[in-house]
Amino acid sequence: MKVLAAKSLCRAAVALTVLMHAPAWSQTADAEKRSLEEVRNTVINLLQALVQKGVMTREQAEAMVADAQAKATADANARAAKDAAESDAVRVTYVPESVRKQIAAEVRADMKAEVTQEVMAQAKSDGWGVPGALPGWIKGVQLYGDVRARSQGDEYAEDNATNVYRDFQAINDAGGIGPAGLDALLNTTEDRNRLVGRLRLGLRADLGNAFSLDMRIASGNMRSPVSTNQTLGNYGNRWEVAVDRAAVLWNPISSGHRHEFDLRLGRFNNPFVGVNELLWDGDLTFEGISATYAMDLFGNDPDRMERGLFLTAGAFPLQEVALSSDDKWLFGGQLGAEFAFGQQTRLRFASGYFAYENITGVRNVPEGTLFDFTAPEFLQKGNTVFDIRNDTDNSTELFALAGKYEIANASLLLDVGFGSTHVTIGGEYVKNLGWETEDVFNRTGALIDERTEGYEFAVSVGQPSLSALWSWRAFMSYRYVERDAVLDAFTDSDFHLGGTDAKGYQLGFDLGLSRGAWLRLRYLTANEIDGPPLGIDVWQIDLNGVF
Repeated sequence: MKVLAAKSLCRAAVALTVLMHAPAWSQTADAEKRSLEEVRNTVINLLQALVQKGVMTREQAEAMVADAQAKATADANARAAKDAAESDAVRVTYVPESVRKQIAAEVRADMKAEVTQEVMAQAKSDGWGVPGALPGWIKGVQLYGDVRARSQGDEYAEDNATNVYRDFQAINDAGGIGPAGLDALLNTTEDRNRLVGRLRLGLRADLGNAFSLDMRIASGNMRSPVSTNQTLGNYGNRWEVAVDRAAVLWNPISSGHRHEFDLRLGRFNNPFVGVNELLWDGDLTFEGISATYAMDLFGNDPDRMERGLFLTAGAFPLQEVALSSDDKWLFGGQLGAEFAFGQQTRLRFASGYFAYENITGVRNVPEGTLFDFTAPEFLQKGNTVFDIRNDTDNSTELFALAGKYEIANASLLLDVGFGSTHVTIGGEYVKNLGWETEDVFNRTGALIDERTEGYEFAVSVGQPSLSALWSWRAFMSYRYVERDAVLDAFTDSDFHLGGTDAKGYQLGFDLGLSRGAWLRLRYLTANEIDGPPLGIDVWQIDLNGVF
């Protein structure tokens, strides 16, 4: 750009100098004066355009004109002196009009091409003509988002138990079973069909020196950390939208890509890897701090860690308690390895440990409420709970978790490609090491058997990306999760309609419709493991759009 500007300035200067000599060459005809005047005006207009576009200042343009005039005067004086010294020399003072027109046309065409090229480059660089064009820093900002329209059907088995399963979240919110009324019981018999929508809109911005930020808002009309769904049918009321992500990231990469570091602070997506949603729901967002270190063992590919180890650790506050130092936390760590064999095969293994601190309930003294804060802020269903109220009024129940949750987790994923089609096989296992039957008995007065294991197997076949028309992927999985294997608040919210103490499978099919749209069909069926009969089938048809 600067080179083009310099060339244009040089040509403008030359043209000005030539024009300043014009009176000495154009004394033979008015036509010559008009032709040269046109060239003069062209150059003057060019200088004005360069000033307006910021290529040069007005003072520089005026100085150029003055300099050209001075050179023209000096050249005229020099020619006069030379003419006096060479009085017998023969001079031709007349230039044919055709030659002058040709010279003028060439000057105009040459200067026009240079200026056009320069202006086009400037326009492309600065975004001229773009409505609402923003400053240069906006180049480091990226908008992203997705919209999902879903039709969902929930079907309950005919032999399901009735008036048995309690909605502990509704009871805690209402302040007891009595105040909760009919909401104190979960629906176990009435089939449901509904339309559900989801909106997520995010922004990523490069802050320089490997720093960036990630912000996202998401829809949702329920107080749930594991769902961003908006059930349609609120008499036309607008959707509720809340902050889903707000984080500062630091991602330095070492020379040669042998080492990578990922630091996140704020509210961000799940930093841990797994096979499916056995441990964490896909919509769950983590709050706190996490750090991931990855090391390429051999460094053969500078663009991807083909054979590497990774370590992730994090601390995530769950609930800050104003009148106690026993805040609720999740501390987690995960160690894994990933290996690529050629361009078509990838193997990943990961093992983690996740400890929840201060989430177990504490029973109040008679008629007291001091330990009400030990009740969880969110529950789905499945975990063992007990009433921490100690009142003579039996209608003021408040339920909290009976056991501790210290979860060991291991997962394995194998991805094998056959051209554009990939076969992915995965498995995951969880075990709650924090459960102690005697400790639970001392806390609740009830002898409760240990049910603390869970596992899942998953298979998918198809294209890894659904960004092409008619691209496809079929998948299936089987899941078995006992009641206290994981925290029911954070596990998958679709399987068995959320929670633990469930076993069953899912089948699904994805079909690409365009670069950013695809269709998903999914069927999930699950039954209880230990509790009263509760079979739930879920049908979902999703139309997804992403950018």
